[in-house]
Amino acid sequence: MLIVAAVVAVLGLSAAGARRVSFDADVLSLLPRDGRVIPAFRQYLSSFGSVDQLYVVFTAPAHHGVTEYVDELDDWIHRLRLAPEVAQVDAGVADDTRNFAWLADRELLLLGGKPLDAALARLTPGGIAAAVASRRELLALPSSQMADAVRHDPIGLTEIISDTLGSAARGLSASVATRGYVSEDGRSRLLIAQPTRPPYDTTFSRALDARLQEIQAAVQAGDAARAADPDEPLPALQVEFAGGHRIAVETEAVVRRESILNTAGSLALILPLLFVAFRSLWLVLVGSLPSAMSLLVVLGILGFSGATLSAAAAGSAAMLFGLGVDGVVLLYVAHRLAVDEGTPADGLVPALAGPSSSMLLGMWTTAATFYGLAFVDFPSLQQLGLLIGHAMMICGVLTLVLVPALLPRSIVAGSGRRLTMPWLAEWVARRRGMVLGAAALTTGVLGIAAAGLHVNPTLDRLRSVTGAARLEEQLAAMFGLPREVYVVLAGGADLESLLQTNERLTARISSELPGVGVQSPTRLLPSQATQEQTAARIRDARLSPDAVRASLDRAAEASGFRPGSFQPFSDRLPQLLNAADRLTYEGYEANGLGDLARRFVVRDKTRWLTATYVFPTDSEQVASLERLVDRVDPSQTLTGLPLVNRELASRFLPQFLKGLVIGTLIVVALVVLAFRQWRLSLYALAPTVLGLVWAAGLLALARVELDLFALFAVVTFIGVGVDYGIHLVHRFQERGDAGRAVSELAPVILVAAAITLFGYGTLLDSSYPPLRSIGIVSAISVLTLAAASVLVLPALLMGKRG
Repeated sequence: MLIVAAVVAVLGLSAAGARRVSFDADVLSLLPRDGRVIPAFRQYLSSFGSVDQLYVVFTAPAHHGVTEYVDELDDWIHRLRLAPEVAQVDAGVADDTRNFAWLADRELLLLGGKPLDAALARLTPGGIAAAVASRRELLALPSSQMADAVRHDPIGLTEIISDTLGSAARGLSASVATRGYVSEDGRSRLLIAQPTRPPYDTTFSRALDARLQEIQAAVQAGDAARAADPDEPLPALQVEFAGGHRIAVETEAVVRRESILNTAGSLALILPLLFVAFRSLWLVLVGSLPSAMSLLVVLGILGFSGATLSAAAAGSAAMLFGLGVDGVVLLYVAHRLAVDEGTPADGLVPALAGPSSSMLLGMWTTAATFYGLAFVDFPSLQQLGLLIGHAMMICGVLTLVLVPALLPRSIVAGSGRRLTMPWLAEWVARRRGMVLGAAALTTGVLGIAAAGLHVNPTLDRLRSVTGAARLEEQLAAMFGLPREVYVVLAGGADLESLLQTNERLTARISSELPGVGVQSPTRLLPSQATQEQTAARIRDARLSPDAVRASLDRAAEASGFRPGSFQPFSDRLPQLLNAADRLTYEGYEANGLGDLARRFVVRDKTRWLTATYVFPTDSEQVASLERLVDRVDPSQTLTGLPLVNRELASRFLPQFLKGLVIGTLIVVALVVLAFRQWRLSLYALAPTVLGLVWAAGLLALARVELDLFALFAVVTFIGVGVDYGIHLVHRFQERGDAGRAVSELAPVILVAAAITLFGYGTLLDSSYPPLRSIGIVSAISVLTLAAASVLVLPALLMGKRG
């Protein structure tokens, strides 16, 4: 009773801890930590990328435009700005939250070289006269927006800086205008919000999601009030959310749901199989207990430690049932065989000593292969390895303790279904040569075919596929959101040094790679040294506000403009020509233009980070860019999704071999220590080698494209396959008769394979691509490992004496 009470207490405590486990939906957690390009890409996305942004997209029904819903959109913008979870809202319009006048007053500081010469020339009497005359032509067609633009910029300075400021903008196809970010068909509009916390703080993401639902309900209630008695009510506006926060909420829900469904599905398949195979209600009730308890204990420990599980690791937990039930089946069959052999009641538990050691060795070799994943530089795979590895270690101990204590005492010899397969032993004995020859031929053919196995180690194979993720892809095409880009990332404690280095880099790219487009931070924020040079040139031009204003008045009168037409521009001339003012990062932030600056410059605690966007068109330009970036400053890194995929492709094989070698060495060491004979150890390992070669060949012939997770799943099957070999070789060692060992263990191996197949097979229907890949590899591997274990290994053993 004391043991039962202790177990119940531990399980209760573990259940409380398991509820605290949070899930990480971030695809970046699947990436290696080391390297150069990948860490830089992770840093870029976390500091500059769209992963931290919330997208709210409004879509009008067919035959309606989104501009018809001005009141509803204004209500949304107002409520979003009041939300405590939202730091800033970019509506894409010049409003009182974005002081573009501050930037316009300093626009000359954005220019240099010939553009600055052209701008200063337009401020001379001759330049003003020509520019104002050309403005008259722009007003040939009536347009209030054009007239307002001419009043504020009669000499066309905006034309000169449009390339600079335009290319440095967010990258949206819609510009800052009265309508905001509106799609080409006029039916959709985008709002971009910056939440106060990162998206993979799932507690915050859920709070933000609840706030959005609250705002949506409030806006809809306001619409209903406004439309109480309209002449022609508008149909409802569709509102959708995308971005990292929404993806995190949806992925967490998917992971939780699939973890439960996969676990329930595994048990729904495994438990009936146990009953059909052995006609034992006891096995159905007890079979999954050690697995469930060990998983609960590990999740409880993780929960209390504050750990966050990746989506892939959490969703893979169901495979534990396919691995852990094997040990219960092995001990149950050994118990039944002992009863059928007439073993007295007091000798039944001692009769389980040999099978128990085999079971424990099998559990721990499986754990060892998962522990091999803990040494690879892929965080999610490390989590998967530790989660299942710890659970298998605990499961082995629980099986060893619980099963003998719970075994039924009332089984009568000869009762129930026969648990041996003598016919299989006889068949293998008669056709031993044929079996070994076929195995050799199959191994050769499939081994050659395995060379054609294709692995796609790119992030595209690992992306989330939730509704919000799909919507974000659509928004990228609809609004021109930045997608796959190349970025030069630089960091340091001194922003001025970073900006000066960036100016050198931009100049080198322009001169050495003129065909490569560049969007650099110094387009919006030139270094203070460069701004001082620009200010000196402005001072040297000796342009006084009064003289420019007088020239402007004469030009306006000559072109037929009414007096005072250009008063807004005249009013800002003193500020425009004030060479003492400067553009600063703090100035952008203070004037509501921080979203423009933060695409290029961010403060990361005590460091500054800058991002320069480059647009090479072919691999040769990419290689030239990498060399140029290193020459300008080796501490900078050229990164981007194509380069990440390239680094992944170069790193996965060494990491795979590392995990494979470590897991294999641990397994081999355990097997050799257990059998203390190199020949028996090799026999125990043989089904694993053959089964995995066959699986690789079949996957290659079926043209199955594997991702990183599918490939690393192979590492875990070393332990699964070795289990079968260990059990059979151990029984052969005990009985001294290969035929009898095969007869007694073949049912256990086949049922264990079916259990593992069902445990992993539920992943085949997963909506999360990495889990689905594991399911595919697992299904094929289990079948080939089982075939090698019940056919080839018996044939090898039958040529030896116990």
